[in-house]
Amino acid sequence: MYTFLGTIIISDPLILGPVIVKILKMASNQQETKGISRVGSSETLRSLSSKVQSELKWNQWLAGLIDGDGCFLVSKSGYTSCEITMGIEDERALMEIKQKLGGSVKLRAGINAVRYRLHNKKGMLDLIARVNGHIRNPVRLKQLKLVCDTLNIELLEPSMLDKDNNWFSGFFDADGSVTYSMKNGSPQLTISVTNKHEENVKHFENVFSGKVYYDKGGYGSFKWTIQGKEDVLCFLDYVIKNPCRSHKKQRLFLIPKYYKLKDLKAYRQEEGSALHKAWLSFNEDWKNTLP
Repeated sequence: MYTFLGTIIISDPLILGPVIVKILKMASNQQETKGISRVGSSETLRSLSSKVQSELKWNQWLAGLIDGDGCFLVSKSGYTSCEITMGIEDERALMEIKQKLGGSVKLRAGINAVRYRLHNKKGMLDLIARVNGHIRNPVRLKQLKLVCDTLNIELLEPSMLDKDNNWFSGFFDADGSVTYSMKNGSPQLTISVTNKHEENVKHFENVFSGKVYYDKGGYGSFKWTIQGKEDVLCFLDYVIKNPCRSHKKQRLFLIPKYYKLKDLKAYRQEEGSALHKAWLSFNEDWKNTLP
């Protein structure tokens, strides 16, 4: 038999809202009950803490993705919505968002892309609760402000960024790339993020080193890059702890193999040798990661 002792209220309005945990004790054995109560409560709290942390990471990733590939909209009639457009190869990432928030994922006519769209009020309220305080792209912040004003929600300032924030993975899924090219007879690997607004890529420089420069190609944009092995492996370690969800993760996880073969100078070995064959096989895997 159990008697009711009370509750613990855990609150995180940005993620799950209030959670009430019941504390029970066994009436027949007070000494044993104390141990059970402590163990049960701590296990429950650990479980809730893990779930809260997982949701927070996912929300940060979603905010980064929206900052790069999304937009917030308010129609003339006052209806709010959110859209995210990615290449068709990343439909799975958008379907994951749909499973959490509702909405729709549809193929864009005439282009090789898919679009996620959320426009029902309940879903939008859930979305805002998740990403409010994590959006930091100046353009997206203005759009979010209009949505928040329409829904009578206070716009929160962006949280501080560090290597534990999953925002970087979301933004990399949107605007990042991993490439390598031959330079002076040796392969040179580059991780980069490209965006029209310098402040968006500056976040990467501030946390992961590297450099930001203006690329005049196309319509002009700012690009953050890292090429040093230590910096690249540091970013890879971040991605392992804060996973990407786009097809780009496949190429990221080939990086250790790239460095192993490069250190062995497999690209210089005689044709037909085991090392040269391994280099050719690696290149096939590398090409297969492209959309």
